[in-house]
Amino acid sequence: MSEPSCISSFQGPIQAWLRPGQWCFGVRAIRQGEERWACGCSRQQLVDGLEAVVASAQLNALANTRKVRMGKVKEDFSFVRIESYTASAEWLDVTEFHIESAGDGVSVRVKSFSSGFTPTCVPLAPLLSAVCFWVPFSDYGPQGSLNKLRIKEIREQLTKDGLVPSITVA
Repeated sequence: MSEPSCISSFQGPIQAWLRPGQWCFGVRAIRQGEERWACGCSRQQLVDGLEAVVASAQLNALANTRKVRMGKVKEDFSFVRIESYTASAEWLDVTEFHIESAGDGVSVRVKSFSSGFTPTCVPLAPLLSAVCFWVPFSDYGPQGSLNKLRIKEIREQLTKDGLVPSITVA
């Protein structure tokens, strides 16, 4: 299993929490994707499915990232953060799931975003990203927005592999 470097493992959660790549209102839209889901499962079943997707992403690239890990899971399964690092420079993209019970299933707000300008393998990356928060950069690759693609790939893998019975994009 490919893990981020030691320095990225330390700095990544700090940069994910600070998220300087999202501070500048005018340019943050080019660095993020968002969806709302209605899922026919429990909170725990969704979180278990996300953990399986992360484990699978170590073997198969997930939207141009090979170093993917569960960053944070709340005990009540109401919040999950997945950290996705690029293979070499270890730029960090974050995917967050805000999960609420809704009838027989759950309602989920999914947001994926680029955390900052500086790769997390660079010493003091969160500080440098904070200083460079205004620098415009995008998450676009040959297939379009990598953050939007990552959300789509996670959703498709959850349903394709039968980890979650149904997901409806609201």
